[in-house]
Amino acid sequence: MNNIVYKDRHVTVFQSALFQTNSTVVEMEDLVLVVDPAWLPDEVMAISNYVDKIRGKRELFLVFTHSDYDHIIGYGAFRPDKVFMSKAMAENPEKELRLEEALEFDDQYYINRPYPLVYPAADFTVFRDAVQYRHHSTKMTFYLTPGHTADSMMVVVWQIGLCIAGDYLSDVEFPVIAHSSVEYEHSLNKLLAIHDRNWFTRLIPGHGNLSLSINDWLQRRTESLSYIYALRESIATGVPMDETGLWDRYHFPMSQKKVHSDNIELMTGEYGQGLWSWRPAENEKSRQEDHEPDEQ
Repeated sequence: MNNIVYKDRHVTVFQSALFQTNSTVVEMEDLVLVVDPAWLPDEVMAISNYVDKIRGKRELFLVFTHSDYDHIIGYGAFRPDKVFMSKAMAENPEKELRLEEALEFDDQYYINRPYPLVYPAADFTVFRDAVQYRHHSTKMTFYLTPGHTADSMMVVVWQIGLCIAGDYLSDVEFPVIAHSSVEYEHSLNKLLAIHDRNWFTRLIPGHGNLSLSINDWLQRRTESLSYIYALRESIATGVPMDETGLWDRYHFPMSQKKVHSDNIELMTGEYGQGLWSWRPAENEKSRQEDHEPDEQ
């Protein structure tokens, strides 16, 4: 099955039949970069075979945007020269749990893989914003974006104006907040400064359609922030959130209602701990602030 949903001179995006999960291959003059190879065995092997076909003598780099099992499940199919991830992902105390989730998925659906399921081993860890890695003429810049998970990060391939965002700014799912809504909001605000310093035009989310214009990913950012603010207001005031517009925009309610409930539970706990408060005037001010990333 040909599951390539986008291709140009430098970028090929494979999309899984499961959750519209995107795996990105970036072909530069001096390297081939693979980001989050996923899901089903045939899909992962199609990516691996494609890389073998185009690679030649170039080095192969793998980048993992975070440690959710669906994003690391293809690691064992590759023999990279270097693996990149956040320091938090490399030091994740729940590595074995991520692997157990992958094994449970395969067991549930009777899946046999022609490669081992192992947690990625890091060669290069990102410990702060704006960490750069240069390989001959190619420059990658990494930014920490916790919120979805504690170990999330984004990568910008500078020469081609491309941001690979992990599980942010999807057009098929609202924010999945497994770690912190406060950090999630900060990461979304940080995105403006990331763009100003790198001037990317295209953005690839972990799931759903690519964002191929600045206006499009800015709109997705606005929609993500609006969801967080609406949910906070609902929790703080005790008035149930009107979900009509939510399911008009996101079309998979049977699975996403559970995610929405989990978000409510997490954010209710945050509110109880005083991690955020709902004061519209102050919140509006926070929307205007740029969260400047550190420079290396």
